[in-house]
Amino acid sequence: MQGDRVIGGSERKYSRSVQWVASLLVLALFAIVLFLFLVGPEILTRYDKAHMTTISCKVTAAYAGSASTRSLKGGGTSLPQVEYRSPDCGNLVLSRGLTAEVAEKRAAEVVRGERYDFRIGEGSARLRGLFQAVGVAPDVTAVRADGGN
Repeated sequence: MQGDRVIGGSERKYSRSVQWVASLLVLALFAIVLFLFLVGPEILTRYDKAHMTTISCKVTAAYAGSASTRSLKGGGTSLPQVEYRSPDCGNLVLSRGLTAEVAEKRAAEVVRGERYDFRIGEGSARLRGLFQAVGVAPDVTAVRADGGN
């Protein structure tokens, strides 16, 4: 019948084994994406809490602002934060325990070009390059002027 013909060429049929392998690859890709976005951040958070480290970074700018959170129910909140910009460490964010006034003060106290010590989870410290590539700034728990320089 003419209605069964594929325009522009012949119909391509794949063997069952090729279909099975393709299905497994799609399922594996879905599992990896699910892991990266749902399970991965929780594992990283727990690892970071148990494994803290200090990194020294040259800071070129600091900005006070706020970060918004969202929940699955549609609600959210706004939290004060300070974003530190560094050519050697990327962007880092301090948000724990800050008020808007304290965030403004911390950002204003930064001396451009000076080195600062950042207390950060070891996992987040190792993944800074990946975070920077996807536009995510890892959280730090403390910031102080580098005593070495």
